[in-house]
Amino acid sequence: MKVTKFENKTMKKFIALFGLLTTSMMIPSTHADVSFSSDMTLTSSYVFRGIELSELTLHPSVEVAVDDFYAGVWAATPMEKRNSMGYVDEVDFYAGYGVELSESTALDFGATLYEYPSTNFDSTFEAFLGVNTEVSGTAAGLYTFYDFDLDTFTAEGSLGWSIPLEDAGTSLDLGVTLGVVEPDVGDGYVYYGASAAMPFQVSDHVTITGSVNWVSHDIDGVDDNHFFVAFSLGFSE
Repeated sequence: MKVTKFENKTMKKFIALFGLLTTSMMIPSTHADVSFSSDMTLTSSYVFRGIELSELTLHPSVEVAVDDFYAGVWAATPMEKRNSMGYVDEVDFYAGYGVELSESTALDFGATLYEYPSTNFDSTFEAFLGVNTEVSGTAAGLYTFYDFDLDTFTAEGSLGWSIPLEDAGTSLDLGVTLGVVEPDVGDGYVYYGASAAMPFQVSDHVTITGSVNWVSHDIDGVDDNHFFVAFSLGFSE
Protein backbone atom coordinates (compact mmCIF):
# COMPACT_ATOMS: atom_id res chain seq x y z
CA MET A 1 0.00 0.00 0.00
CA LYS A 2 1.05 3.63 -0.44
CA VAL A 3 0.50 7.32 0.90
CA THR A 4 0.81 11.13 0.31
CA LYS A 5 -0.33 14.49 1.71
CA PHE A 6 -4.04 15.12 1.58
CA GLU A 7 -5.18 16.92 -1.52
CA ASN A 8 -8.69 18.34 -1.89
CA LYS A 9 -9.93 15.36 -3.91
CA THR A 10 -8.47 12.89 -1.42
CA MET A 11 -9.96 14.71 1.55
CA LYS A 12 -13.36 14.72 -0.14
CA LYS A 13 -13.17 10.96 -0.63
CA PHE A 14 -12.05 10.59 2.97
CA ILE A 15 -15.01 12.63 4.23
CA ALA A 16 -17.44 10.81 1.94
CA LEU A 17 -16.25 7.42 3.11
CA PHE A 18 -16.50 8.30 6.77
CA GLY A 19 -19.90 9.84 6.22
CA LEU A 20 -21.02 6.47 4.92
CA LEU A 21 -19.35 4.62 7.77
CA THR A 22 -20.81 6.95 10.38
CA THR A 23 -24.27 6.36 8.95
CA SER A 24 -23.67 2.63 9.11
CA MET A 25 -22.63 2.87 12.75
CA MET A 26 -26.01 4.44 13.56
CA ILE A 27 -27.80 1.21 12.64
CA PRO A 28 -29.35 -0.29 15.81
CA SER A 29 -27.36 -3.19 17.25
CA THR A 30 -30.45 -5.40 16.92
CA HIS A 31 -30.09 -5.19 13.15
CA ALA A 32 -26.31 -5.22 12.67
CA ASP A 33 -23.10 -6.13 14.44
CA VAL A 34 -20.92 -3.00 14.25
CA SER A 35 -17.25 -2.86 15.27
CA PHE A 36 -14.55 -0.21 15.06
CA SER A 37 -10.77 -0.49 15.11
CA SER A 38 -7.86 1.88 14.66
CA ASP A 39 -4.11 1.44 14.62
CA MET A 40 -0.96 3.53 14.74
CA THR A 41 2.15 1.68 13.62
CA LEU A 42 5.75 2.88 13.36
CA THR A 43 8.04 0.81 11.12
CA SER A 44 11.77 1.16 10.48
CA SER A 45 11.07 0.35 6.82
CA TYR A 46 7.96 0.34 4.61
CA VAL A 47 8.11 -2.63 2.25
CA PHE A 48 5.29 -3.35 -0.19
CA ARG A 49 5.31 -6.68 -2.03
CA GLY A 50 9.05 -7.07 -1.56
CA ILE A 51 10.01 -3.51 -2.57
CA GLU A 52 11.17 -0.95 -0.01
CA LEU A 53 9.23 2.30 -0.55
CA SER A 54 10.64 4.26 2.41
CA GLU A 55 12.59 3.89 5.63
CA LEU A 56 11.18 5.10 8.98
CA THR A 57 7.42 5.37 8.31
CA LEU A 58 4.26 6.03 10.29
CA HIS A 59 1.16 3.99 9.38
CA PRO A 60 -2.17 5.19 10.79
CA SER A 61 -5.34 3.29 9.95
CA VAL A 62 -9.01 3.12 10.86
CA GLU A 63 -11.65 0.53 9.98
CA VAL A 64 -15.36 0.02 10.55
CA ALA A 65 -17.15 -3.30 10.09
CA VAL A 66 -20.90 -3.82 9.84
CA ASP A 67 -21.71 -7.52 9.97
CA ASP A 68 -19.60 -9.06 7.16
CA PHE A 69 -18.89 -5.74 5.39
CA TYR A 70 -15.80 -3.69 6.27
CA ALA A 71 -14.23 -0.46 5.03
CA GLY A 72 -11.30 1.64 6.11
CA VAL A 73 -8.40 3.95 5.39
CA TRP A 74 -4.71 3.05 5.69
CA ALA A 75 -1.77 5.41 5.21
CA ALA A 76 2.02 5.51 4.98
CA THR A 77 3.83 8.71 5.91
CA PRO A 78 7.64 8.62 5.62
CA MET A 79 9.29 10.34 8.59
CA GLU A 80 12.70 11.07 7.04
CA LYS A 81 14.60 11.52 3.74
CA ARG A 82 11.42 12.65 2.03
CA ASN A 83 13.23 14.93 -0.41
CA SER A 84 16.61 13.28 -0.84
CA MET A 85 15.17 9.78 -1.44
CA GLY A 86 11.91 10.70 -3.12
CA TYR A 87 9.80 9.05 -0.42
CA VAL A 88 6.15 10.05 -0.72
CA ASP A 89 2.96 9.77 1.30
CA GLU A 90 0.27 7.28 0.42
CA VAL A 91 -3.39 6.93 1.41
CA ASP A 92 -5.37 3.78 0.66
CA PHE A 93 -9.16 3.53 0.79
CA TYR A 94 -10.46 -0.01 0.89
CA ALA A 95 -13.66 -1.98 1.36
CA GLY A 96 -14.48 -5.66 1.39
CA TYR A 97 -16.94 -8.37 2.29
CA GLY A 98 -16.40 -11.70 4.01
CA VAL A 99 -18.40 -14.86 3.30
CA GLU A 100 -18.18 -17.81 5.70
CA LEU A 101 -17.78 -21.04 3.75
CA SER A 102 -17.41 -23.32 6.79
CA GLU A 103 -16.49 -23.11 10.48
CA SER A 104 -12.81 -22.69 9.57
CA THR A 105 -12.86 -21.19 6.05
CA ALA A 106 -13.97 -17.79 4.75
CA LEU A 107 -13.97 -16.00 1.40
CA ASP A 108 -12.86 -12.36 1.30
CA PHE A 109 -13.30 -9.98 -1.64
CA GLY A 110 -13.17 -6.23 -2.19
CA ALA A 111 -11.13 -3.39 -3.64
CA THR A 112 -8.51 -0.77 -2.75
CA LEU A 113 -7.98 2.73 -4.13
CA TYR A 114 -4.32 3.85 -3.85
CA GLU A 115 -3.84 7.63 -3.64
CA TYR A 116 -0.66 9.79 -3.61
CA PRO A 117 -2.03 13.26 -2.77
CA SER A 118 1.16 15.35 -2.62
CA THR A 119 2.57 14.11 -5.93
CA ASN A 120 1.59 13.96 -9.57
CA PHE A 121 1.33 10.16 -9.33
CA ASP A 122 -1.96 8.84 -10.66
CA SER A 123 -4.21 6.90 -8.30
CA THR A 124 -4.74 3.21 -9.05
CA PHE A 125 -7.65 0.87 -8.41
CA GLU A 126 -7.12 -2.76 -7.40
CA ALA A 127 -9.61 -5.57 -6.78
CA PHE A 128 -8.84 -8.56 -4.56
CA LEU A 129 -10.23 -12.02 -3.90
CA GLY A 130 -8.94 -14.35 -1.22
CA VAL A 131 -9.69 -17.33 0.96
CA ASN A 132 -8.57 -17.86 4.56
CA THR A 133 -8.66 -21.09 6.51
CA GLU A 134 -7.29 -22.78 9.63
CA VAL A 135 -6.14 -26.40 9.80
CA SER A 136 -4.63 -28.04 12.89
CA GLY A 137 -3.37 -24.76 14.34
CA THR A 138 -2.05 -23.41 11.04
CA ALA A 139 -3.71 -20.36 9.51
CA ALA A 140 -3.45 -20.18 5.73
CA GLY A 141 -4.45 -17.53 3.22
CA LEU A 142 -4.36 -17.26 -0.56
CA TYR A 143 -5.15 -13.95 -2.29
CA THR A 144 -5.20 -12.67 -5.86
CA PHE A 145 -5.07 -8.97 -6.79
CA TYR A 146 -5.51 -7.12 -10.07
CA ASP A 147 -4.64 -3.45 -10.51
CA PHE A 148 -6.77 -2.15 -13.38
CA ASP A 149 -4.65 1.00 -13.87
CA LEU A 150 -1.23 -0.67 -13.73
CA ASP A 151 -2.50 -3.82 -15.52
CA THR A 152 -0.75 -5.94 -12.92
CA PHE A 153 -1.75 -9.30 -11.42
CA THR A 154 -0.48 -10.40 -7.99
CA ALA A 155 -0.94 -13.71 -6.17
CA GLU A 156 0.09 -14.08 -2.54
CA GLY A 157 0.01 -17.02 -0.14
CA SER A 158 0.67 -16.94 3.59
CA LEU A 159 0.94 -19.30 6.55
CA GLY A 160 0.74 -18.37 10.23
CA TRP A 161 1.13 -19.95 13.63
CA SER A 162 0.42 -18.62 17.13
CA ILE A 163 2.36 -20.04 20.10
CA PRO A 164 0.82 -19.15 23.50
CA LEU A 165 3.21 -17.65 26.06
CA GLU A 166 0.90 -17.75 29.07
CA ASP A 167 3.51 -16.78 31.67
CA ALA A 168 4.30 -13.62 29.70
CA GLY A 169 0.64 -12.87 28.99
CA THR A 170 1.15 -12.90 25.24
CA SER A 171 1.82 -15.15 22.26
CA LEU A 172 4.51 -15.55 19.64
CA ASP A 173 2.85 -15.10 16.24
CA LEU A 174 4.91 -16.42 13.33
CA GLY A 175 4.19 -15.94 9.65
CA VAL A 176 5.65 -16.59 6.20
CA THR A 177 4.60 -15.09 2.87
CA LEU A 178 5.26 -15.90 -0.79
CA GLY A 179 3.99 -13.81 -3.68
CA VAL A 180 4.35 -13.31 -7.41
CA VAL A 181 3.78 -10.08 -9.36
CA GLU A 182 3.03 -10.29 -13.11
CA PRO A 183 2.46 -7.05 -15.10
CA ASP A 184 0.89 -7.22 -18.55
CA VAL A 185 3.99 -5.45 -19.89
CA GLY A 186 7.51 -6.07 -18.58
CA ASP A 187 9.06 -8.65 -16.30
CA GLY A 188 7.40 -10.04 -13.22
CA TYR A 189 9.07 -11.02 -9.98
CA VAL A 190 8.73 -13.16 -6.86
CA TYR A 191 8.80 -11.85 -3.28
CA TYR A 192 8.87 -13.66 0.04
CA GLY A 193 9.22 -12.92 3.74
CA ALA A 194 8.84 -13.96 7.35
CA SER A 195 7.77 -12.25 10.55
CA ALA A 196 7.54 -12.77 14.31
CA ALA A 197 5.22 -10.66 16.46
CA MET A 198 4.24 -10.45 20.13
CA PRO A 199 0.95 -8.71 21.05
CA PHE A 200 0.29 -7.46 24.59
CA GLN A 201 -3.30 -6.84 25.68
CA VAL A 202 -3.13 -3.62 27.73
CA SER A 203 -6.90 -3.47 28.31
CA ASP A 204 -10.10 -4.84 26.82
CA HIS A 205 -9.76 -2.40 23.93
CA VAL A 206 -6.03 -1.61 23.61
CA THR A 207 -3.23 -3.81 22.29
CA ILE A 208 0.49 -3.07 21.87
CA THR A 209 2.39 -5.22 19.36
CA GLY A 210 6.06 -5.48 18.50
CA SER A 211 7.41 -7.40 15.52
CA VAL A 212 10.56 -8.22 13.57
CA ASN A 213 10.30 -8.77 9.82
CA TRP A 214 12.31 -9.90 6.82
CA VAL A 215 11.26 -9.45 3.18
CA SER A 216 13.16 -10.07 -0.05
CA HIS A 217 12.62 -10.58 -3.81
CA ASP A 218 14.36 -11.90 -6.93
CA ILE A 219 14.69 -8.64 -8.90
CA ASP A 220 18.19 -7.99 -10.26
CA GLY A 221 19.71 -4.61 -9.46
CA VAL A 222 17.18 -3.67 -6.74
CA ASP A 223 17.95 -3.77 -3.01
CA ASP A 224 16.65 -6.90 -1.33
CA ASN A 225 16.83 -8.60 2.10
CA HIS A 226 14.99 -5.92 4.03
CA PHE A 227 15.05 -6.41 7.81
CA PHE A 228 12.85 -4.08 9.85
CA VAL A 229 10.99 -3.75 13.14
CA ALA A 230 7.51 -2.43 13.81
CA PHE A 231 5.67 -1.18 16.90
CA SER A 232 1.90 -0.83 16.88
CA LEU A 233 -0.75 0.65 19.19
CA GLY A 234 -4.18 -0.74 18.34
CA PHE A 235 -7.67 0.09 19.58
CA SER A 236 -10.82 -1.94 18.96
CA GLU A 237 -14.41 -1.76 20.10
